[in-house]
Amino acid sequence: MKLAVSGGGTGGHFFPALAVLQEAEREGLETLYVGAERGIEKKFRDLIPSESVFLKVAPLRGVPFKSKISSSIGFLKGFLKLRSLLEEDFRSLIFGGYVSVPLSIATLSRGKPLFLHEQNSVPGATNRSFFRFARKVFITFEYTRKYFRGENVLKTGLPVRRELLETKIEKEEAKRKLGFDPSLPLILFMGGSQGARFINGLGAEFSKKTPFQTLILSGEREYKEVREAVGGERVKVFPFRKDMGIVYSAVDVAVVRAGSSTLTELSLFKVPALMIPYPFAAGDHQYYNAKEIEELGGGFVLRQEEAELERVIRLVEKILSSRDEMGKNIGRFANPKASRIVLEEVLE
Repeated sequence: MKLAVSGGGTGGHFFPALAVLQEAEREGLETLYVGAERGIEKKFRDLIPSESVFLKVAPLRGVPFKSKISSSIGFLKGFLKLRSLLEEDFRSLIFGGYVSVPLSIATLSRGKPLFLHEQNSVPGATNRSFFRFARKVFITFEYTRKYFRGENVLKTGLPVRRELLETKIEKEEAKRKLGFDPSLPLILFMGGSQGARFINGLGAEFSKKTPFQTLILSGEREYKEVREAVGGERVKVFPFRKDMGIVYSAVDVAVVRAGSSTLTELSLFKVPALMIPYPFAAGDHQYYNAKEIEELGGGFVLRQEEAELERVIRLVEKILSSRDEMGKNIGRFANPKASRIVLEEVLE
């Protein structure tokens, strides 16, 4: 039996899919990954531990009519290609995003089992469309039960790649590796894999007005601008870091957006957070993601329009004063065994 996995377009869909593929590889399972030519997954194709196919598909929603026509043709071609590739016994696991549509249709047309994983609190359009046809649905946030109900809905948490899970390093050593003083608090500002202009600007101003050590992961597009805007000797700016296990081990508080991957990773390393959800996220899902962490006592949520510098500073100081307790609280959110649980449920 072959396991087909699809999810991409953004890191939020791709990396959890990759985590399950890695788990399947360790079990010696035959797998196929389905991604998009235009998605972030093509850039990271060397990480994919299995046979892979990249389809020429593009979003259907929010595009001009002419683009909808070409996108529809791309979906049809992708569906036909997958039907020819998946002729034997198989089952499919999708993580959402437009790239998951051809595999979902190909799976159902063959009468094979379809499974879904929803990363965010508010489901995306693809998972909503195929929910009723899924044998099981895996969720990350309790809030998702508002949309997906039934005995086949299981809260598993978000799959995370093993190389991150296996990072074990003391906080003082991690700070030294990053070039910071191990005796002083370190605050992380991070807007996600592509960076975030608002978070970057906030981090730059924070570095000028506080005595705290500051680490800003700016994304590549704004790296130079942010690097020139920061102040003081206790701040470092990187476009990104591959060694995120060391980063999470080192930081005391994170000021972040509220994507599911970010919150899960902070939880695994017990890093409390000040969360400023992206205000234009579909269905305002980042806000509801963040509220679940806040309700656990693992951080605070601020709407972007409320996030003035002085208020941010006060809340960071408040988190630092209760860092150990809030770290334990956010640590209750993630499930480090999520990849294993999802795979076992799919293969059951």
